Amino acid sequence: MVSFNINEEFYQDEERDGFKVSSLMKRCWAMQLQVLEDFDKVCAKHNLKWFAFCGTLLGAVRHKGFIPWDDDMDICMLRGDYNMFLHYAQKEMPGYFIESSDIIHGDGYRNDWMGISRINNVHLANFDPDFLKTHHGFPYTVGLDLYPLDYVPSSDKEYETSIEIFQYILNVAFKYKSLNWKGYKGPKGHYEGIDLDEAYQSLYDATGFKIDKQGDVLKQLNNLAVNISSYTKGKDSEKVACMSHMALGHRNMIFPKDAFKRSVELPFESGVIYAPAEYGQVLTSNYGPGYMTPVNHSPHDYPYYKVQERWVRDYVIKNPDLAPYMTKYYIADVYNEDPEKKELLDKIYERN
Repeated sequence: MVSFNINEEFYQDEERDGFKVSSLMKRCWAMQLQVLEDFDKVCAKHNLKWFAFCGTLLGAVRHKGFIPWDDDMDICMLRGDYNMFLHYAQKEMPGYFIESSDIIHGDGYRNDWMGISRINNVHLANFDPDFLKTHHGFPYTVGLDLYPLDYVPSSDKEYETSIEIFQYILNVAFKYKSLNWKGYKGPKGHYEGIDLDEAYQSLYDATGFKIDKQGDVLKQLNNLAVNISSYTKGKDSEKVACMSHMALGHRNMIFPKDAFKRSVELPFESGVIYAPAEYGQVLTSNYGPGYMTPVNHSPHDYPYYKVQERWVRDYVIKNPDLAPYMTKYYIADVYNEDPEKKELLDKIYERN
């Protein structure tokens, strides 16, 4: 099983490859590694294989850890192991919630379904000292992105048809959420013209699957998408793909199936991480042959928790009694991002 040795030194600000990684981000990384350890325990218990994927795989190969300007972790599993993990995770990862349309949540949590899953530790920010002690001092939601890989039809025509149907199912789901989720905005230009009744009939004509409009529509759409993407068996295919991302236009998410035949251990921060044995082929498909050369630092919406930061700052201004719970490394990392509120924050934190 994977294990990481996190000490106080790890939490310090650090410059890596010319990019400053703050103490708060280092604590975020530490918590992500803790989530990975807990995820791996379930997988090891049930002999389920997982692999570092996307930016996490690139970080392992190129940086022997996180990409300095990355803020999340990406893991993939072949569909069979992925489904088994979701089956066991609900009972065997207490304290976590699994964000996936493969699972019906009792708490009403809305998953912005995209055909992948996410393993999260909490719903909301928590500055309680006891919570921070056990979560590396990181107050925000932390999780892993979990991608299922499906076998791809050998026939180009079948492959393109399956992608087209999956893409249509995604757009129908976007349309359904735009009508039923208050404030929801999906990808522009993809679903606005869809009529749901006509869409359900089209899906029935194409697949024989009838949508029960009185039931859980998103759950049914997810089940249909899974059936479409996973009907090809390994013996009939030479490639695997993350079908939801392929349907969204990311055509680099297709790989030789032999690349995932076995795993190898690669150094990652203070431990190791599992990677597909032919990780070079995977990275070349994802990033091109020059994947070992870093591009300009252009983090995607970095850091991912900045929305939660804004909410917390506004909450503290309205509830100054919360200020004593704000640890110094947190204040240092976010303090100057909101100059309009600087004077009030000065008073709350008693800074000169």
